Amino acid sequence: MYTIAHRGASGYAPENTFAAFDLAAELKSDMIELDVQLTKDRHIVVIHDDRVDRTTNGTGYVKDYTLKELQTLDAGSWFGPAFQGEKIPTLEAVLKRYHQKVGLLIELKGPPSQVGLEKEVGKLLSTFSFSIYNIVQSFNIRSIQTFRDLYPSIPTAVIARPSFGRLTRNQLNVYQSCADYANIKYTRLNRLLISSVHKRGLKVFAWTIRDQKTADKLQSMAVDGIVTDYPDFTLKDDKHETI
Repeated sequence: MYTIAHRGASGYAPENTFAAFDLAAELKSDMIELDVQLTKDRHIVVIHDDRVDRTTNGTGYVKDYTLKELQTLDAGSWFGPAFQGEKIPTLEAVLKRYHQKVGLLIELKGPPSQVGLEKEVGKLLSTFSFSIYNIVQSFNIRSIQTFRDLYPSIPTAVIARPSFGRLTRNQLNVYQSCADYANIKYTRLNRLLISSVHKRGLKVFAWTIRDQKTADKLQSMAVDGIVTDYPDFTLKDDKHETI
């Protein structure tokens, strides 16, 4: 089972910053989950919300900023004074720093407003062919289908909140056609659902865990990975199978 640090070790440091990513690596996370969007001048930056207001000292939409303008913002002080001066990273900078150390679970944010994001992310990932492992995910099925069509060799995941703890046959067919993983909200997971996804040849990541009791429970339910703000909640084995 794999430990995926949600927006880095975001329980301990400001999300989607190098402070959170460095700590996730120090805690021996298998992967770092992060969110990407395009700037006004078509750079890929790592930030969750459509707007910068919640996690920086700026205001407005990410898509209305140039990269240079975004990187003048403070992305750390909201979390605590010790993180003052943290910046919004680019995906390229994250890849350069971690691509041979930690896997990345990259969420495409904002389609359809982020026109061309799939192409730009895939093009960048293709230049880091010696990365440990990268997975591209989205809530938006069409976005994942587009990405799979463009870059069939890069693993993909669909993020899901199944109703009543089940996926229909049609949903499973769609997931199977364009993804390698079904990443499912932990409150909707049960053993039968996990088994039905596994039978389709897909792996299951559970998101997002913020307490030790839930982490312990999920480790016993045969999920393939846990997405958590606190990567030290999951016990680390000396050996892992290939993702």
